Amino acid sequence: MSTSKLTGWRDLSLAAKLPLSLFAVVGVVFLAFVLGIGYALMNSVEQRASEDVAVKTRLIVDLIDASDKDLRLRAAALAKALQVRLAGRFELDPAITEVNGKPAPTLKLDGKVLNMDFSVADQFTQATGAVATVFAKTGDDFIRVTTSLKTDKGARAIGTLLDRAHPGYKATLEGKTYNGPAVLFGKPYITQYDPIVDAQGKVIGLSFIGLDYSDYLTQLKNTIRGMKIGESGYFYVMDARPGASYGNLLVHPVAEGKNLLDAKDSDGREFLKEILERKNGVIHYPWINKERGETRAREKVAAFSHFPGWQWVVVGGTYADEFTGDVRRLRNLFGLAGAVLVLLIAGIVYVLIRRMVITPLAQVGQAAHALAEGDLTVQMQVVRRDEVGRLMEEMNLIGTGLAKVVSRVRQGSESVSTASAEIAQGNQDLSARTESQASSLEETAASMEQLGSTVRQNADNARQANQLAQSASTVAVQGGEVVAEVVGTMKGINDSARKIHDIISVIDGIAFQTNILALNAAVEAARAGEQGRGFAVVASEVRSLAGRSAEAAKEIKNLITDSVQRVEQGSAQVDQAGATMNEVVAAIRRVTDIMAEISAASSEQSQGVAQVGEAVTNMDQATQQNAALVEEMAAAAGSLRAQAQDLVQTVAVFRLNA
Repeated sequence: MSTSKLTGWRDLSLAAKLPLSLFAVVGVVFLAFVLGIGYALMNSVEQRASEDVAVKTRLIVDLIDASDKDLRLRAAALAKALQVRLAGRFELDPAITEVNGKPAPTLKLDGKVLNMDFSVADQFTQATGAVATVFAKTGDDFIRVTTSLKTDKGARAIGTLLDRAHPGYKATLEGKTYNGPAVLFGKPYITQYDPIVDAQGKVIGLSFIGLDYSDYLTQLKNTIRGMKIGESGYFYVMDARPGASYGNLLVHPVAEGKNLLDAKDSDGREFLKEILERKNGVIHYPWINKERGETRAREKVAAFSHFPGWQWVVVGGTYADEFTGDVRRLRNLFGLAGAVLVLLIAGIVYVLIRRMVITPLAQVGQAAHALAEGDLTVQMQVVRRDEVGRLMEEMNLIGTGLAKVVSRVRQGSESVSTASAEIAQGNQDLSARTESQASSLEETAASMEQLGSTVRQNADNARQANQLAQSASTVAVQGGEVVAEVVGTMKGINDSARKIHDIISVIDGIAFQTNILALNAAVEAARAGEQGRGFAVVASEVRSLAGRSAEAAKEIKNLITDSVQRVEQGSAQVDQAGATMNEVVAAIRRVTDIMAEISAASSEQSQGVAQVGEAVTNMDQATQQNAALVEEMAAAAGSLRAQAQDLVQTVAVFRLNA
């Protein structure tokens, strides 16, 4: 349902909606009822139609059966009449006699030869109208030796054999009688074959009578053709005998003599083959009768029954809608009558609803409109106790209740207006004081910010001085360590010099002793004379070297002595420098400790000032928020005052009883 249609339905009055809803509901229910009844009736009628067609088909089969029985009885009576004419003793003489140019044994009756003797057969035919034949047995066959039966060309059917496929062949060969239909030379006969036996009871021949029932069959076919089912239904007969004639239409209004086994319905089903295979039953199939110019498939129902005596399948078929047409028309008539009845009921309901519901509701609507316009004095006269009457009473109570509420609202709104004016004035004063306090806090916060900046700067300077003092202390400690190392080195040099002095003394002693030894060697060389002259020269050189060594050692000793003295002086000075450096290190450490304490105090002072500044800032923000809230409260009080005044003016619209 589109939005426009839904909106249109919503805009309809209740007087229109209720009848339309009732019409729709009752119409749907009635339509479902009519369709259900119609469907059930159509199924019932179709079933009864199928049963009716099946019954009529069975009646035709019963008619054929009755005709067959009558013909068989007549054939049996004629056979007895022929047997009376052939009463006597039969014998079969093996002597060969030509019968119409064919060799045949001689069949005798009481010694009289029957071969080519047509008197008995012709007399029988003249007396009864039925044909007669006598067969003589030759081997396993039976040959016609006398007959009144003539071929389609008018000649006697003499000298011909009984077909072994004939149903009477086997029965008579066993000494039994065969009674049944047969087609001889294109004509239908009801026949009876009786065995002829000799004195020993041996079958030596056959007697045959055949009653042509072509006229009888024509009358029966005309009867079948004349039977109708519904408007266009008819009966037809198909040949069910196996062979070339299987499926031939023996009786049909327009296709008699044709074979339509390959015919298919609209769904492609070969329904005639199915009928011949089933032989008995009912079938439904869609069919288009093109001979009548039909272009749309219609359901057709066909009942069929098999008559085994003649191998006929009788079929009765018609269109199903020919039986359901009356039901369909009756259903449509009921539907139309129901629609008219529903419309009539909807009209009556519309009038009743308009008088009993819509008009009182209109009065209620007018009263509600008056209440909406502010007229609280309106009251409706209630004369009924149903739902609408109770609704009117409730509307009156609503008006009374609204009048009381409006009266109280008037009083309350005036009080609220006065109180809101006082609140607004107080909020304005509080707002002014809060703004002044906020300005003072803002200035204090600025001063604290400056103080905090100065304290932070001092703290930074103290931290830097502390760092420099720590660096100087580190350098002094390192210098003390270097001086200590120098003192140690000087002491090592002094010790080394003393050791060298001792070594020089040893060398000086060695040189002295060497000199004495050289002197002694020279004395000994002089004593030796000429032999010791070379040794004396060596001794002289040794004494000379010893002298120079002694002098050099003396000079080195003097230098070492002087160096030792100077090293001792330097060591003393280094000791004094080390002591001084230790004092400097101690002093610098005391300065470092003092600067660390100053730096820590400056940091704590900076943090304290920052906290104070933050607290002042928070107080300033809180004061600013309070000022904003006071302004909002002032605005809200003003708005409340304005709304109270509007409420007073609004409530003034309502009219109340004095």
